[in-house]
Amino acid sequence: MNRGIARVTGLLLVLGVICASRSSRSQSFEVESAKKSNLNVRSDTFPLPKGSSPTEVFTTRTLSLVVKTGDITPTDRFQRSLYLWEPGNEPKLIVSGHFLDVIRLSDDDFAATWYSKNTENSPVAFVTLNARGHISQPLMLPPSGPTGWGGCEGNTRYVACIGNLPEMRADDKDYDEMGFTAVLVIDLEQHKTSWFPVKHQTYFHFDPARRQIYVSDDQPSLNLGSRVESFDLAGNERGEASVLDMTLSPSGRFADSLQEDGADSWEIYDAASKRVLLAFGCDKPGCKSGDRQEGHYWNPVFDGQFVALGTGGAYGKGGMCDVYQAAPPRLVKSVPCGGLPVFDWSRDGRELITIKYEGGGYRREVINEPTQNRPPIQ
Repeated sequence: MNRGIARVTGLLLVLGVICASRSSRSQSFEVESAKKSNLNVRSDTFPLPKGSSPTEVFTTRTLSLVVKTGDITPTDRFQRSLYLWEPGNEPKLIVSGHFLDVIRLSDDDFAATWYSKNTENSPVAFVTLNARGHISQPLMLPPSGPTGWGGCEGNTRYVACIGNLPEMRADDKDYDEMGFTAVLVIDLEQHKTSWFPVKHQTYFHFDPARRQIYVSDDQPSLNLGSRVESFDLAGNERGEASVLDMTLSPSGRFADSLQEDGADSWEIYDAASKRVLLAFGCDKPGCKSGDRQEGHYWNPVFDGQFVALGTGGAYGKGGMCDVYQAAPPRLVKSVPCGGLPVFDWSRDGRELITIKYEGGGYRREVINEPTQNRPPIQ
């Protein structure tokens, strides 16, 4: 699942690669054989290094998880690390460095970007990796203003990232660390890059299936009537689009609203009719509570199913994960989600996998029983 609105926040991604090797060959890190029947490991603890906390988790078609952590070290308080972990075994460190970022390309394929040096104005490198820990040779991305390229989305053929014009400087009057002025397209098959200007924009989404790139600059008053421009991968304008084109569910039947900075409210829509199906964080009758976790809340298989995270009290005590069905609107199941967890759906859509931010506790919760049929796509 590659949905999500990526915003440039000025910091851009990095990883000082263990993978970026002195050798020209790609490397791989294999998870050791399980010491116990991992099919029965429904709870465990991710062994966090001192000063580290999980910030994102990605499931695969196997029992292995890709876990991103935020690390505080004596030399770099912004270090990020990426591990391959099969519960019941020790995790394997894949890459580590300054402001690491990772995105999903497919069920078992991922991509990462980083500053090639531990400074935010150094060139950005790009690699792909998979559930077996295989890492590609780094691809150095072209210059992109003062912050490099980031906020990437894509699939195993194309990836699009946002950044700024190569000649732009941090003291340029048009520079905005919360916005972007260019889009980069990476052709993974050809191992080539190209970019095009888009004027000043704030919101971005790449739909690989349509091969369409959507951008908008209607902030802070973004709504269903806001102007959204679309481009093809060559940068040719494709006309105006709907805001909901930027937030579609995996099936394309549903969409959610773009949440403004500082706002608590968000909605789930029927994409065709633009009718609100469920509302969260508002003061209207029938409004639900719960937050989203970008890129992970839509169920990849059960159409219209999603997670709203209730953080609970201090340090996430008493937090819950509420699973809803968009149509007809209903609560499917609530499961404990204390400890401010990161989460992801299993690739078959039947289980919710969580790792607590506080302490690294891991759980697999069954949401959809094996005998349960997928909701029909109407």
